[in-house]
Amino acid sequence: MKVSLWSGPRNCSTALMYSFAQRSDFRVVDEPLFAHFLKLTGVKRPSREEVLQTMNADFESIVHAWNSCGSHLFLKHMANHLEGTNSIPFQDHQHVFLIRDPRKVIRSFRAHVDQPTAMDLCYNHQWEWLQKCCENSWPYLVVDSDDLVVNPETNLRRICTFLKVPFEQEMLSWKPGPRPEDGAWAKYWYQRVHASSGWESPQHMESEVQEVPFEFSKLLAEVEPVFRRLQEHL
Repeated sequence: MKVSLWSGPRNCSTALMYSFAQRSDFRVVDEPLFAHFLKLTGVKRPSREEVLQTMNADFESIVHAWNSCGSHLFLKHMANHLEGTNSIPFQDHQHVFLIRDPRKVIRSFRAHVDQPTAMDLCYNHQWEWLQKCCENSWPYLVVDSDDLVVNPETNLRRICTFLKVPFEQEMLSWKPGPRPEDGAWAKYWYQRVHASSGWESPQHMESEVQEVPFEFSKLLAEVEPVFRRLQEHL
């Protein structure tokens, strides 16, 4: 089985990847399409040069590596990494969408990227891919990341039920610190999850919705309607 997690930034996707890394029957892969995305788009990220130097950027050979893996795979993606790809390699995947209120995402993401764009936040990519899942009858599940933090066992059980695998209690916790599967960008983005020891830890996300600064009001107006459409599929 191949599971593709389609997330946006600052959505607790790394913590969910860590949950699946605790299982004996899954291998996890951290944003395998990131180098392909960076090379194709020219987007600037703090880890850009490290990623391009250390990761495979060829889409076809990346897909070949997935298909050659004998174990269950949990592939954590940012949804905008779909840029420049085609849907054929994903037609036999199980698709999980991780969404979050854009007010929280914008406030968190701007600490790392000064002027985030709609493409950075991934809502449009998530919506387009969800539509493709619907059109092709591909199995999918939508999860709200804040609800995942508040009710981790309930949501992890829901994900496991969707995947037709048993829930394992070990998915609720992990050892603090980095994991071998972390991408080269971990030192820029993963401080909170590295400080945590599981879903009971409070470090993952701010819980209160706060208004975004005025300069991001146009961006919020662009992405919030898409987020609301995604919410309808929860």
